[in-house]
Parts: sequence; C-alpha cells; structure tokens
Amino acid sequence: MAKELFAKAKGKIIPFEQNGEFFYRKAKKYEESNQYIDALDFYRKAVEKDPENVYYMLDLAETFTEMSYFEESNKILFSMLHRGKMVSDCYFGLGCNFLGLQDFNKAEECFDKYLQVDNNGIYSDDARDLLSILQDEEFFFQALAGLDIEDERLYDMANKGKYFIDQGEYKKAIKQLKNVAKRDPTMIFARNNLALAYFCIGDIDSAIETTMEILDDFPLNVHALCNMAIFLRENGEAELSEEYIDNLMNMQITDGEDIHKIAVTLCELKKHNEAYRYLKLLLQYKPYDIRILHYIAVASFNLKRYNEALSHWSSMEKISPHNTISSYYKRYTLQVLKSQRDFKEISYSYQVPYDEMINRVKRINDYVNMPSEEQKHRWIEDETIYNLFSWGIDLSDAKIKKAILVTVSKFGDEKSEKFLRDFLLKRDEGEELKKEALAYLKRMDAKEPYIAYIDGSVVEVRVSIVDLSKIKMPEQYKEVFKFTIQSMKGRYEKGYEEYIEDIWSRFIKTLYPDNLPKIYKMETWAATLEYYYCTKHGIHITKKGLAEYYSIAPSSINNNLKKLETILEGNTDIY
Repeated sequence: MAKELFAKAKGKIIPFEQNGEFFYRKAKKYEESNQYIDALDFYRKAVEKDPENVYYMLDLAETFTEMSYFEESNKILFSMLHRGKMVSDCYFGLGCNFLGLQDFNKAEECFDKYLQVDNNGIYSDDARDLLSILQDEEFFFQALAGLDIEDERLYDMANKGKYFIDQGEYKKAIKQLKNVAKRDPTMIFARNNLALAYFCIGDIDSAIETTMEILDDFPLNVHALCNMAIFLRENGEAELSEEYIDNLMNMQITDGEDIHKIAVTLCELKKHNEAYRYLKLLLQYKPYDIRILHYIAVASFNLKRYNEALSHWSSMEKISPHNTISSYYKRYTLQVLKSQRDFKEISYSYQVPYDEMINRVKRINDYVNMPSEEQKHRWIEDETIYNLFSWGIDLSDAKIKKAILVTVSKFGDEKSEKFLRDFLLKRDEGEELKKEALAYLKRMDAKEPYIAYIDGSVVEVRVSIVDLSKIKMPEQYKEVFKFTIQSMKGRYEKGYEEYIEDIWSRFIKTLYPDNLPKIYKMETWAATLEYYYCTKHGIHITKKGLAEYYSIAPSSINNNLKKLETILEGNTDIY
C-alpha cells in the first residue's frame, strides 16, 4: 500500500512544472516587500517560461530600473520596441532610464515620443510633468549655474579622458586631461583622473605631484586623499600612506561617491576589516551594484566569513545569471569550506585569477577552432559556451572579442542575434568592433534598424549594402576636401589631413549616389569639417569665429553639421 501511494505521489511530482504565472506571482510578492534581487530572479524565470508575455517583460524591465540597472532595462525595452510590443510603455520606460543615466536630451526625446504615440495614455500626465522639469532644469543649468557651451565642451573632454583610461589608452588620457586641467583647474575630477593616468603608465612622481597640487587647492578632497595613499604605498612610503588613511578614517563622510572611493581604496590596500566596514555602509547606497557585491564578498572571504561571501556571490548570480566570475568564486569558497583547497586571500579585482583566465582563453580558442557543426551543436546544447563568451567579450583583448563575434555570427539563430544586439548596447566598447557586429547582423538578415551606443549616445543604425570600397568620390566633393585641407594648413598639427579625408569619405560614401548634398559654396562645408575636427580633438573654436574666417553665415555651419553628425554618428532618433 505504501509503495502504491509513493508511486502515485511520484507520478504527481514528475510532471509538476510551474508555468510563467507561478513565477510571476512569486516575483510580485518579493517586489511588494522590496526584495528586488529575488523579484528579478523570478521575473526572469517567468519570462523564460512565457517569452511572448509583454507584461512579464515590462515588469522585468521595471525591476531593473528600480535597481538602477538602466542599461539592462533598456535592452528589454529596445527588444520590445523592435518587435512592436507595448510601444508607448516602452518609450516611457526608456525615458525614465535615460533620466537615470543622466542623458537628459534622450529622456526628453523619449517622453515626447510617448506623447506622440499615446497622448492620453496612463503615463501621459507624468510624461508632461517630466518634460516640463527637463526644460526647467535645462534653463536652470544654463541661466543660474552659468553653464555655457565652453563648460559643456570641457566636461565632454574630461569624460573622454576618463574613457581613454577605461580603455587603457593612458597617454591619450594624459593629453586630454592636461588640456582640461589647464583650462579649468576647478574641474577636480579631471585633475584626479590625470594623476591616475600618470600612475597607470608608471610615472608615480607625476601622479604624486599632480595630487599634491590638488590637495593644495582642495585639502579635503576625498578622491585626492585616497589616490595619494595608494601612490605613496606603491612608492615605498608606507608610513606616509598610513597617515593619509588615518585622516580619511577620521573624516565624517556622508556622500555615497566618497564612501565608494574610500571603500575601493581600502580594498586595494588590502585592509580587509576597514574595507568590509565601508562596503557594508556603501551597500546602503548601492545595494544591487554587482562590483560592490563582489568586493564585499571578497572582503568577507578574506576575513573567513565564508557563508556571507557565498550569500553575496549568490546575489550576483541572481542579478546576472551569466556571470561566471561569481560562479567561479562560489565554487572556490565551497572547496575551501570542504577542505578541498587551502585558504589563501583572494584579490578584489573583478575578475577570475590569472591561471583561470588563461584556462578560459584556451577554451575559447579551442572552441573557435572546432569544426562548424560541432561548434553549432555545442552553442545550442551547452549553456556554458554562451556564459564563456559573455565573459570573454568583456576582456580588453580586441582579438578575443573579434574571434567571439565572428564565431557567434556564424550561427544565425535568435540567441546569437541577441548576443550581437546586446554587444552594440555596451557603453564601454569601441566603435570599430561595433561596426563589425553591425555588419554581422546585416549578413544574418537580422531585422533593421539596429540600436547601438555610439560615441556616448544611443543611435539607430541601418547598414548600407553598397560595397563602399568600390565607390570613387565625385570630382566636386574632392574639391571640397582639397579646399578644406588648404584652408586648415599651418593652423593645426599634422594628422588633420587624414582625419578630414576619412570623415568626408565616409560621409560621401554613405550618401552615394542618390542623397549626396548639393555643394553651393565650398566654404560652408570646409568650415563644417574644420569645426567637427576641432570638437573631436578638444580644440577650442567657435562657430562665429569660423564663419568670419570663411566669410559665411554661422547658421550654414549648423545646418551642415547636423547632416554630418547624423551620418557619422548615427541617426539619433529612437524608432
């Protein structure tokens, strides 16, 4: 009898597979109690069970927004827009995300699009209010804070310098940031980044000197104090480094970004107890930040608080299921707990150890050299391949990235299309690789347009099928190029000729043959090309001054510049 009951019970259990609604209800309960990490986990499971349910997808996107994962939310919303799903809601969600990303122009554009699509929709009042605030804020920044065009240009230059640091192009960063610091010494974050760039190329003396100059002007600047502690420790001046740390420990810090800087500095200096304390405090400001969760997991591990470390790495996996960094350290910790591995402090670097990196790169290399049929089979059946590629695409090695993109593009399925589309929406990827990803999507016949971050902005891209290499520039447009080069001669350092030739050729080839602009006056295009060159190279110049130099109206530069930027940087309209 007992066996029969057990058999019946087994019969009931075996086919028991929950549908999307089950996971959706659980997600709602977690969301209502503000447990967003668990809510996210269950919303994702609901979408996996019912990928066509637009309400599940919207709630998943909204949860990402609540957790400040604006770009992840945007990926979902762009995907829905691409398929024509819940268009008005998507525009409103995108507007909120761009607000979070402080891309106010794009936010304004999205809220405006929302009202165009659904003028009386459920978010229409909110959209109008937000548009009004955005316009007021724009006035506030310009009129009350005195932010003029020159200030905006310097901020752009400083951010470009930070981008160069992130890309490992330290010499470019130094050149860019020195220019900013010279023109506006009050732009402290640029000066701090300049010191960091010096440090990264091994010029510790310049790093220390630059930081001392900052502290002379701003003695309590937390970022400079933190940098100095690290620079001095690296320079063998441990006692002096400790003095800076002691000063930081005695300061009353309430700003989240300052707490972040101190916490990361303590991690770099391997002060585990102090780092743990500041990281706990930082989690109150950034409870869902994956890197912060990783840092506190490492601090916990190094303090032998293994269960706490496992908990933080598990949270990372719920936020990012393809995250192989957290999964590696979870396995590592469990091995230590089971005495299968001796305890040894681990690095705070958001990466797997060097030996594991080499092993993974070898696995990627082995995979891309497999026969095509075996590659495709494993791509479909083995989820670890997708995870491995997701890890590899975030490495700084362009060759590895390219090999992954080429391999993924061969499969031509929904999963590979998503991988390539997600790559286009990575903010910190270079333009060249994104151009290749665009070409692969085109060859896969993936539906256009493609959405990408290009030069810091979200743009809509359509890929031309014309073989540009076979197009010859018409004579009239060659004359514009020659005139521009001649007009700029003697006023700029060498190298401008190649840059002007490149952008003018790309512009002409993209519009060839039916949409080429009419050339009424060569001077207007020469002025436009010169202005574009200067803005991209951090050279101070005004449209008024150029207009006077070329004897043209300033408005003609504006008109041509808009056409040029639209082609070179993408169409800024979002659908």
